[in-house]
Amino acid sequence: MTLIDTAIVGRMSVKELAAASMGRAILFASGGLSVGVASAIEPLAAQALGAGEVGRARSALGVTLQACLLMSAVSVLLGFLVTLVLVPMGIDADLVPGVRRFMLGHVPATFCYALFSAGRTFLQVYGRTRPAIVAVLIANVVNFLACSVLVRGDEALAVVGLPALGLPQLGALGAGLSASIGGVVLVAVILRAAASHGDTQRDTQRDAQEAAHPDASAGPGARVTLAQVLRLGTPAGMQILIEGGVFSAVALVAGKMGIHAVSAHQVAIGLASFSFMSVLGVSSATAVAVGYAVGAGRPARRPGLLGITTGGALMTISALIFTLFPRALVGLFTEDPEVIAVGVSLMRMAAIFQIFDGVQAVATGALRGAGDTRVPFVATVMGHWLVGFPLALLCGFVLKLGAVGLWMGLTAGLMAVSVLLTGRFIVLTRGVVARV
Repeated sequence: MTLIDTAIVGRMSVKELAAASMGRAILFASGGLSVGVASAIEPLAAQALGAGEVGRARSALGVTLQACLLMSAVSVLLGFLVTLVLVPMGIDADLVPGVRRFMLGHVPATFCYALFSAGRTFLQVYGRTRPAIVAVLIANVVNFLACSVLVRGDEALAVVGLPALGLPQLGALGAGLSASIGGVVLVAVILRAAASHGDTQRDTQRDAQEAAHPDASAGPGARVTLAQVLRLGTPAGMQILIEGGVFSAVALVAGKMGIHAVSAHQVAIGLASFSFMSVLGVSSATAVAVGYAVGAGRPARRPGLLGITTGGALMTISALIFTLFPRALVGLFTEDPEVIAVGVSLMRMAAIFQIFDGVQAVATGALRGAGDTRVPFVATVMGHWLVGFPLALLCGFVLKLGAVGLWMGLTAGLMAVSVLLTGRFIVLTRGVVARV
C-alpha cells in the first residue's frame, strides 16, 4: 500500500509527497513497537505446537492482540511527540502541517497493522498463508481506490469519466486516511480467518495430538500470559523502533537537503520496502521452522541457516533488478526530473542495501523462533546507531555526497547487523536450544 500511496501522491505534488514521506517515516519507526510485540506470537505458538501444546498455542493470539492495542497507543503518542521537534531539527516549517495531517489520517492504520501482523503470524504458524495474501490483495485494491479519490478529489473521478461531486484534494491527509481504510480491511479479513482456523484439517490433527498428550496442555503454564508476550515482544518492538528510527532519522536529515532529496529517498525506500515483502515471508517461515524444532527438542541450526541463505538469494535477484532498471522504476512514481535524477543514483545503493537487509531480516526471524529477541535488539542498536547513522552523516554532509551518502551509511549499518545476527544464531544453535 505504501507504493500505491507514493505513486498517487507523488504525481500530485512534490511537497505533498515529501510531507507524506516524513509522516510515514515517523509512524513506521514508532509503530515498530506494536508490530514487534505482535511478533512474540511466533516463538510462543510455534514452540508450543512443536511440543504438542495446542491449547497454549491458541491462547497466544488473544493475549498478543491485547498487547498490540496497548503498544499501538504508545506508538501513536511517540509519533506525534516527534513532530514537535521537526522545525528545531531544521525541517522546512511549511512541510510540518502536511506531516501532521498525514499522521492524523494514519492513526487507525497504526493499530490495524499491528493487529494484522499478529493474526497473520498466528495463521502462518499453523501453515495457513492464503488468508494473509487474500487480505493484502483486497486491501490494496480498496486502498488504491480510496487513495485516488481522497488524494486527488474530483480529478480522480474525471480520469474514469465520472461526474464531479465536489470532492476536495486532501493530499497527504488523504493518503493517511486511505491507508487506514485499507488497514481496516486487512484486520477484518485476517482476524476472521484466525477465528475460524480450528476448522482446518491441520488444526484437527493438532487436536488429536493434544488429546494423545493431555498433560502437554494442562497446568498453570498452559496458557500464554501478557507478561510473556511483553517479555518477548518488547525487545523485538524496540529493535524495530531502533531500526525504523534510523531510517526515519535519515529521512528527516534528507529533508534538510531539500524536497527533491527527501522525495527521491521516499521513492527508493518504497521500492526497497516492496521487494522486502518477499523476504519477510521467508523470515516468518524460518521463525516457525526454528520454533517447531526448538519445541520438539531437535537441533534448529539447519532450518535457520537455510532460511538466511534463501533470504540473501532473493534479495540478490532484487538487487539485479534495481541495478538494471533504476530510471524505469523511479519514473513510475514521479515525473519531476530532479527527483528522478536523485532517485536513480539512490537505486544503485539500494541494490547493495537489499542483500544485507534480506540476510538480517531472516536472521532476526531465526533468532525470534529460538526465543531470542534481546540480542537482536542490542545488535540493531550497535549496527545502525554506532555504525550506520554516523557514517550516513559523514558521507552525506561532511563528504558532501548528498542523499547517496546517506544511503551508504544505511547500507553499512545493515551489513554490520546482518553479520552480528548471523553469528549470534550460529553460536546459539551449537546444541539444542531451550524453550521460552
